[in-house]
Amino acid sequence: MRFFKDFYYITNFKTFFVTFLSICATYICITYEIHADLPLALVSIAIIFPVVFAINSAYARREQGLVSLAACKGFMYGFYRIAVDHPKDLDPEKALECKKKIIDLFTSLKRFLESDPEESASFAKEVYTNIKVLSLFSKTLLVQGLHGRSVSRMAVFLTRFSVAFEEMQMIFHYRTPIGLKAYGKIFLVVFPVLYAPSFALLASNFSGLADEYFSYLIPTLYTIILVSLDNIQTQLENPFDQFGSDDIRVDVDKIDQMLIP
Repeated sequence: MRFFKDFYYITNFKTFFVTFLSICATYICITYEIHADLPLALVSIAIIFPVVFAINSAYARREQGLVSLAACKGFMYGFYRIAVDHPKDLDPEKALECKKKIIDLFTSLKRFLESDPEESASFAKEVYTNIKVLSLFSKTLLVQGLHGRSVSRMAVFLTRFSVAFEEMQMIFHYRTPIGLKAYGKIFLVVFPVLYAPSFALLASNFSGLADEYFSYLIPTLYTIILVSLDNIQTQLENPFDQFGSDDIRVDVDKIDQMLIP
């Protein structure tokens, strides 16, 4: 079941549309004997290389997103441990309050990362607000017996969390250049149709049952492979949108379990 689910994510209307165009163009070329031996290397230069380059860039952004999220969790865990373990006369309610504020911070972070880019400003502001709340909270621990140096360390953790959050914002807002994406999508539709005479020439070498089935199998596989590569790049484009098996998820429940009193 997992295989079919993953396959579903790399197939869409574009897959069937481009395949349909390729088959129709190949049928016309076979019917009217329009044959041409076009170099396949042109496909690698015009489509495969740009798409694979975009996939590598998107994958690198996803990996950086994972690193930044791990940093956020690590910094806030350090913040929590200082708040809970270091004060001499800690009120148990303060520990619960600290945990709740950290959970609120990650909840707002989750909402930001999973929001629409055009509506994300308010969610980003919510994250900044929760950072400020934690900053003010750390100062209240002085009366609980927390040393001033420990409060400074907590401020450092918040600062580093902010830096990691800014890195995730850059990944969230800045992705594959629009020109490169437009170029890939245009040629993805043009080339399967352009190469129909070459598919027809290849089909002329078949005979019998092979002539009936393989004549259209080649352009079908050709377009499915190319469109699937483009769909993989699209899936990786935003690693936080929760559409795809490889997306980065902010699991608030696991963070809650991590914050042991």
